[in-house]
Amino acid sequence: MPKISGLDVKREIIEKRPRDGERLALLSGFTRVAFSLFKRGGSIDLWLDCQSAPVREYIASLMMEQFKITPIPSSAVLPTGIVGDGAEVDRTLTDKLVFADCEKLLKALYVIKQDGSLFDVGGIDERFFSDAAWYARGVFLGSGSLSVPNADSAMDKKSVGYHLEFSLPSGLEQDFMRLLGRYGIAAHEALRADKHVVYIKDGESVSDGLALLGAEKAVLGLNDAIAAFAVKKDVNRIVNCELANLGRTVEAAVGVTDAIEIIEKRDGLDVLDGKLRAAADARIKYPQMPIGRLAAELGISKSGLKHRFDKIIEIAAHGAARQGRR
Repeated sequence: MPKISGLDVKREIIEKRPRDGERLALLSGFTRVAFSLFKRGGSIDLWLDCQSAPVREYIASLMMEQFKITPIPSSAVLPTGIVGDGAEVDRTLTDKLVFADCEKLLKALYVIKQDGSLFDVGGIDERFFSDAAWYARGVFLGSGSLSVPNADSAMDKKSVGYHLEFSLPSGLEQDFMRLLGRYGIAAHEALRADKHVVYIKDGESVSDGLALLGAEKAVLGLNDAIAAFAVKKDVNRIVNCELANLGRTVEAAVGVTDAIEIIEKRDGLDVLDGKLRAAADARIKYPQMPIGRLAAELGISKSGLKHRFDKIIEIAAHGAARQGRR
């Protein structure tokens, strides 16, 4: 079974073409987690770290549809210093989008407050809670990851379980958890380096999170993985039970065999009556055969054969005790 990854989810997201309000929500969510600001001469440019060429092309096309703007050609981008609290951006421009006139764009995206200064970055604007799925999709494109173990690794207690996470800048985590909560998705928060990580665990919750992101194929793949894990778990449980039963069968067989050997060495098997002698002879002939099959060979019930074996063990024990008193 192919393993599901965050890249699969991102591929599903970029196949979708949002409408106006949805498009603005996605672009706002993406920009909020992927932007940095750089000086270029006397101006400040907005850098978006897209992490891959397909995401870069998708975001650029949505920016064109929404605002009729295109990114600055890479040959014109020569950053001389970072501004504000944005994440460090590698100088390699392959997966980056750069836009001029960033204050106007950031306000249009509701990333900075309409009446605030250039660096007054807010949380999630209330208008985007009505398009929460698209805002979450933008956030995932910019900072999301997914971990789904296969059935074999899921049986390893040291392996990572189902895990959907969003790496967020400070100030966004509480609003984002509130956004997820509106859909009944319970999320948790952790601090990792300078990032706040909002994450979702357990298969059912991760499936709900993927459904919110519109990753239908990933949801189906996850459900298949959960089903495979459940089958694997049941098979292991059955095998363990069978091994335990086999162990008990062997232990019982050894106990009866030892008792038969004691009686044979001490008194001879002729001291046993016909039914006990037949049971003893059958056990000697088939020392590893389960008691149920051995009973069928003798044409008696399993409980009947067990009673005869218990009697043989009792005779051996009583005889040994009698010898010990001499």
